Amino acid sequence: MKIISILFISCLLNFSANSQSFKLIGDYSLGIPQQQMAKNIQAIHSFHIGGLYSFPGHLKNLSVGLELGCGIYAYEKIDQTFYFDANTPTVVPVNYSSSVFNANLQARYQFLDENRSLIVPYINAKAGSYNFNSNISIEDPDDPDGCHPLDKKRLINDNTLYWGAGAGFLINPSIFSKHKKNGQVMFDISINTIRGGDLDYINTKHLKDEQDFTQEGGKPMLVKFINVSTQDIHEHKVAQVYNSNLNILEIKAGVVVKFKNWR
Repeated sequence: MKIISILFISCLLNFSANSQSFKLIGDYSLGIPQQQMAKNIQAIHSFHIGGLYSFPGHLKNLSVGLELGCGIYAYEKIDQTFYFDANTPTVVPVNYSSSVFNANLQARYQFLDENRSLIVPYINAKAGSYNFNSNISIEDPDDPDGCHPLDKKRLINDNTLYWGAGAGFLINPSIFSKHKKNGQVMFDISINTIRGGDLDYINTKHLKDEQDFTQEGGKPMLVKFINVSTQDIHEHKVAQVYNSNLNILEIKAGVVVKFKNWR
């Protein structure tokens, strides 16, 4: 992901320095998981930034560009109850944080001239890499005689290639201005379907106590604990790990800043 970020920034600077028509894009995205993912994780809240280069002449309605996005779909602390034996419970605070990162190349085609229309519909397509990252941090319980975690943190990280397609529209209030200034701002709203390969991720939609976890197609994430009284080392389930195809409905709202003759 670091390599992708470096390439993205380099290309973005190159586009902005050499193109005659460059657009800086930034938006908020609500990613709604679909099908199997919808059963396991909450909505993804992300922010994106990128750039688009518009071709000259007869291809002026076609643009290509790059985009980076990062977001989060879970950030929660719960008190998990673990049992060393049938009659000895220990309450342990567990912190769950799950984030996403994506980078893509995209193409956009506008059906109207953005310099002459208030509302400019468009279609777009993109492809890139999507990353899911979950961090589980386990605190020491307030119980000197209970179970204490030997593994303080557990991390799950997975990537997949993905493609996306959708439609949207620009709102260009600057058409009412007599003077077309460099750096004009347009509003951007779109909806996209995101599909990709298999990913491992933890279930954060229905976090439960250990004894309430069921398989339901997932596999348990185990962490080693030690009982202070007996020095017995054992394992407890802290989450369920699921694997499914990346499938997200993405709703985006943001701004586009257009620069002309940018050299």
